Amino acid sequence: MTAAGAPGSALNWMRRSRHGFGLIRITRVGRPAHQRTTHSATHRFLCTKTTIGFRQQMDHTIPPKEFKWTPGNLINENFKLGDHGHVCVVLNRQIQVPAHVVKLLWKNAAVRCAVDGGSNHWRDFVVAQAMSKKANGSAPTTPLEPLDVITGDFDSITEETVDFFKTTPKVHTPDQDATDFTKAMAVLQPVMAQRKIQDVVVFHDTSGRLDQVMANLNTLYKSQKDNCNVFLLSGDSVTWLLRPGKHTIKVPVDLVTSQRWCSLMPVGSSAHNVTTTGLKWNLYHAQLEFGGMVSTSNTYATEFVQVETDANLIWSMGAYEFEDKVRQAAKT
Repeated sequence: MTAAGAPGSALNWMRRSRHGFGLIRITRVGRPAHQRTTHSATHRFLCTKTTIGFRQQMDHTIPPKEFKWTPGNLINENFKLGDHGHVCVVLNRQIQVPAHVVKLLWKNAAVRCAVDGGSNHWRDFVVAQAMSKKANGSAPTTPLEPLDVITGDFDSITEETVDFFKTTPKVHTPDQDATDFTKAMAVLQPVMAQRKIQDVVVFHDTSGRLDQVMANLNTLYKSQKDNCNVFLLSGDSVTWLLRPGKHTIKVPVDLVTSQRWCSLMPVGSSAHNVTTTGLKWNLYHAQLEFGGMVSTSNTYATEFVQVETDANLIWSMGAYEFEDKVRQAAKT
């Protein structure tokens, strides 16, 4: 299948546009052969040094790095992250997030990207919105902002979608050793750095195949940087990565009063020292690991939750009842 919008036209658009997308070749991930072996004594030394460092940090001999999170910006009337806007990414999964949330996040985005077959789902969304307005006899509204770029190996995008987005630049990322989502982040990060954008909102489907859900979580780990925060947004939850340090999460009051769920998951490795405040069931210097203890189906005691951890954790929280909000909006 040949994508409309030949490489030449895409390159010209990227040169002219303020986004600065380049044709990026995504290489295979790996270390040079000379770096693959590590002397066992050195390895033991590094492990010991790292463990001591964690203990010193958690005992405040070394002040922990601090992070502040305001997820309400994703799930209330603001729908905007950061001083320089955010990036919206559509994956190759059905869009579960209700339309009014998607449209507001999309409108306030600084960069808008579809990943391979995600462009099929975005085309369906755009068409459905136009048909809904027509069927309801609503007055014409401002069209949805156009896609800035489509990335991927293009094994899922249909000919119909290629034609529908024929003027949209397309960046081919053929490497089969990484997911299209991971490769899209590699394409977006230089643009984000140039425009000082730190936040990425990803429309994510938690009802899909387990391997695809885990692949998306893996991309959170791969994308972790001081200047890059990736949020997975599904129909009723928000998920992101907590790196080692001290995190303060400002929880919307509605979620506290309705006792919505939240969880802390040690995906990939154990967390040996986790302490929380502000939860109904707090942890105190706890070890979290699969096969041991994990924190699921927790909820809130206060509006401010603090999590101090010596290792990466996945934080996930139930968001507003989007469908209830849609029904309420329809009645007003």
